[in-house]
Amino acid sequence: MIRRQPTPPEASDQRRPGFLRRFARSQVGSSTVEFVLLFPAIWMMFGATMEAGMYSMQQVMLERGLDMTVRDVRVGIMSEPTHAKLVISTCKYALILNDCDKNLRLEMIKVDPKNFTVPSKKVPCIDKVQTGIADVTIVNGKNNDLMLLRVCVQIQPLLPLATVGRTLIENGTKAKYYPLSATTAYVMEPFQWNN
Repeated sequence: MIRRQPTPPEASDQRRPGFLRRFARSQVGSSTVEFVLLFPAIWMMFGATMEAGMYSMQQVMLERGLDMTVRDVRVGIMSEPTHAKLVISTCKYALILNDCDKNLRLEMIKVDPKNFTVPSKKVPCIDKVQTGIADVTIVNGKNNDLMLLRVCVQIQPLLPLATVGRTLIENGTKAKYYPLSATTAYVMEPFQWNN
C-alpha cells in the first residue's frame, strides 16, 4: 500500500502565479497597515485632549480675570468702572484669551438680597454676525450693595472639525466660536471714597 504524502505549503504555492506567491509570503508593509488603521484613532484622542485642555485652561483664566477685576472694583482701585475699563482689566488678568477685548462682553447687575430674582441662565455674548456691538451701560453699586457681574467671551476652537470642537460650538449654528462664561457676586466695600 502506497501512502500519499501531504503536499507541503511550498508545493501548493508553486501552483499560484509568481506575483501572487510573492504577495502571500511578503510581510513588507505590514506595519504601514497598522499605522493607517491606528493613526486616525490616536490623532482623534490627541486632538480631543488638546481641545479639552485648552477649554479648561481658558475657562480657569477667564474666571481668574473676572475675580481680579472684581477685586479692583470692590475695594475702589477702579473708580467709576465702565464696560471698556472692565473688559480691559479682565483681559489683562486673563492673559491667554485671544482677541479678548474684541470678543468679551460684561454685564453688571445690582441685586436686592431681600427680593432676589434669579437672572436668566444665558449670559449675553457678543454676536459675531452683527456688524456693530451695542454699548453696554455699567452702573456701579454704592456702599454695601450686592452686585452680580457676568462675563461671556467667544472662543475659536483649536480643531473646529474634531469631535470636541464641533460639540463645543452650539448645534444648528454656522458659528465658528463657542461661548465661555463666568459669573461672580460681590458686595461693595463700605469705605468707597466717591460715595
